[in-house]
Amino acid sequence: MLGALCAVLLVAVYCLPARAQSAGTVVRVPITIDYLTLGEALKQQIYTQPGGRAELWTGSDPCQYLVAKDPVFSSAGPATVRLETHAQLNVGMSVGGTCISPISWTGIIEAEATPYIAPGMMLRFHVSDINLYNEQHQKTLIAGHGFDLVKRYFIPQFEGFGFDLNPATHQLATLAEEAAPPDVAERVRAALATLRAEPAIKVLPNGVGATLDVTLPFVAMPTPSVTPTAAPLTPAEVAAFQKTLDDWDAFVVFAIKQLGQTSADPILRKQLFNLLLDNRYRLVAAVANPASGGPDPVRLLFLDEWQRLGEIIRDAVSRGTLGNRSLEFLSFISAGDALFALDEAAPALGMRISAADLRRLARIMAPGVTTDPLAFSYAEDPELRRMFGFRGEPMHETPAPSATASANPSPGASPAASATPSPTASASPAPTSSPTPSSASSSMASPSVTPSASATPSPPTPHPTSTVSPIPTRAAQPSPTPPASGHSSWLNIPIRLLSPDSACAAEPHPRASGEPVSSHLRALGNSLRRAVVTDDNARRYHQRMRELLELSAERTVRIEQVPVRYRATYLRLVNSVAWQESCWRQFVLKNGRVTWLESSTGDIGLMQVNRRVWRGFYDIRMLEWDVVYNAGAGAQILAHLMLDISDTRHNPALGEPGPLARSTYAAYNGGPSRYLRWRGRESRIERLIDRSFWEKYQAIEHGKTIDILSCAAQWGKTPGH
Repeated sequence: MLGALCAVLLVAVYCLPARAQSAGTVVRVPITIDYLTLGEALKQQIYTQPGGRAELWTGSDPCQYLVAKDPVFSSAGPATVRLETHAQLNVGMSVGGTCISPISWTGIIEAEATPYIAPGMMLRFHVSDINLYNEQHQKTLIAGHGFDLVKRYFIPQFEGFGFDLNPATHQLATLAEEAAPPDVAERVRAALATLRAEPAIKVLPNGVGATLDVTLPFVAMPTPSVTPTAAPLTPAEVAAFQKTLDDWDAFVVFAIKQLGQTSADPILRKQLFNLLLDNRYRLVAAVANPASGGPDPVRLLFLDEWQRLGEIIRDAVSRGTLGNRSLEFLSFISAGDALFALDEAAPALGMRISAADLRRLARIMAPGVTTDPLAFSYAEDPELRRMFGFRGEPMHETPAPSATASANPSPGASPAASATPSPTASASPAPTSSPTPSSASSSMASPSVTPSASATPSPPTPHPTSTVSPIPTRAAQPSPTPPASGHSSWLNIPIRLLSPDSACAAEPHPRASGEPVSSHLRALGNSLRRAVVTDDNARRYHQRMRELLELSAERTVRIEQVPVRYRATYLRLVNSVAWQESCWRQFVLKNGRVTWLESSTGDIGLMQVNRRVWRGFYDIRMLEWDVVYNAGAGAQILAHLMLDISDTRHNPALGEPGPLARSTYAAYNGGPSRYLRWRGRESRIERLIDRSFWEKYQAIEHGKTIDILSCAAQWGKTPGH
């Protein structure tokens, strides 16, 4: 409701030429109170009985009553509002515990009314017509006395309802005054003190329209200044930029958790999950390309995601899934509309949404919450995992790499760890453009590690170069190397048990019959701990990593309950995504020491799980130092996305293995809203990434597999790193 008010008001106060702002100039500002908000306000005033009923009349006998429920506002014309409500009328008497009722009616009351502004800034309604319908919305007749009862008791209740505009205007004044820079604050206060509502009201398709008048003080025309040439951001500016993004991410999580805790509605939770991920993928892109002149990406992100959150909330309210908190959430959206419109109207003055503004909005949504709504942490959040249906934790190696709490990730876990800005919002890299990469002479590289202000402990001590050999230059392979076992597909290779020797030092042993997957995974993880692939160990490394991926997928299929019809597609997907993302590597050499593989946008390890996108869902240190945990996390994410796409998109074509795999990877790489990008218009970078993945998936489908060393030589030279 307040969005248009703020936008017009701020434009009027700040932007009109001085000659148009002589003292006493009146600006007319339109506002809209949407029908959902009116309906929720009516429920809180009149429909207060158990079950959301309104007790309109009760007689002297228990068999005499008129009750209503489920009111819905809509437009009935250019000057008339329609209110429909289900109702039940009974006029009878109790005889031996049974109602004998000469008049009994159940149906719909429809009232048409004219809205107007009453004294005290109250929006009220005058009823001009009333009709009765049966449950099939067909006109119905009841006895004259019954119809008189409906009119006598329903009309006064409706006409007694009032929507107070004062809280909204006071809220606007507070937001505008606190957001205004000091040099214009007095001007804003003076203008807001004159605010009044005009008596005329309009009925719009989405709500009731009113007009507020604001009398402006005189404003002198500012002297134009020369805009300096944009310069690269300083380190302090980059840190402030990232802090702003962190505040926004924490705010979105706070709002999502408030909504998710209010309702377990699966539609709402799926919408919130997709909103969270899409928002974070955009944050990853913003961090990789900090603002330096041109349009402000933070502001654009805020405005886009806020609008989407508002649509989700209004959709949930219309379905009745937010219960008695509906008006609270609608007020939150209304206040946010005002704040974001304020920001939109004032960029010329350098106004920006602040952390204090976001905290104020959060208090409107949840006034009783005492924790900081902008608290930002990389710690796991069990509540977030439960809310979005992540059934189990990925497995860990035995022993775990470190007992240090994940709430304080290692310096390498800093979200600021970035070597080169990525040209795409990808949360994961694309190592090659084909399953048979061309030869290249390249030593393994890993992005630099930048300490984070919130990250204090050091990571486990990396292994020195004496424990592994660097990856040497390797000649090109004419085609992907088939599995060492000689089977037609990696999916058909028998599962083998490895001894927990040092990395790739012994041949694998057959897995014992009936041995738990978890035991074999841990053995594989221990054998691959801190292992860097080299010419000397490539065959054994390949064999063990293949089995680790296979078992991780097998375990996830069971935990996430992947339907049988999707399992073959899913198993190929896990293997090809690991190929695409990391060339089947968890660890690399950097400056002669072993560390985890990380892209320039913060994607970690074997499955390139992005630390920002999946903040709260997984333990960052385990993603870095535990290959079993990283494989399990990536496998779980793929299962979650694949099941969402296959079961909720209502697109039969996506049930086919190829389109389903391509859509799942597109969502994994670019966010849920990008799941169909490979079918339509996409950027050149996205096209290269998606084509590269599809070639790898097809190679695996035809029994071929990865040449790790050739793939690794190209990693970092192709889009997405």
